[in-house]
Amino acid sequence: MNLKIVIAIVVALGLAAAGWFYRRTAPIAGAVRAVGLPAESTTPETVSTLKAAGVHKCVRGAGTSYVDGPCPRGTHEVAANGGTLTVTSFPKPAHAPASALFGGPIVKPMDDAERDRLRDKAIDDAANR
Repeated sequence: MNLKIVIAIVVALGLAAAGWFYRRTAPIAGAVRAVGLPAESTTPETVSTLKAAGVHKCVRGAGTSYVDGPCPRGTHEVAANGGTLTVTSFPKPAHAPASALFGGPIVKPMDDAERDRLRDKAIDDAANR
């Protein structure tokens, strides 16, 4: 076999492998659409799954939100088709201290003797540097 043919086959296989590896990137996907090949569907049919879970896709201008109830006022519902959805839990707020619940101060104020002691310590530390 001629060396040029072997090199051409190796280069063609390398380009095919690179194209397969990067097939979901924008340039390769655009080239696939330009050639007219059918796009690879990587997302399962999500409409029935989301509908069964009670998820509604709400759109307002350029923003999209997924809610578990009816769409809020000012948005309209569209079919949730394709794409991915990541659900994260929102952290629960920390419990308020009992003193905050009854109108008391959250932080106890510093008495005059403690304030004077801290001021004197700061002066001593600055003077002894």
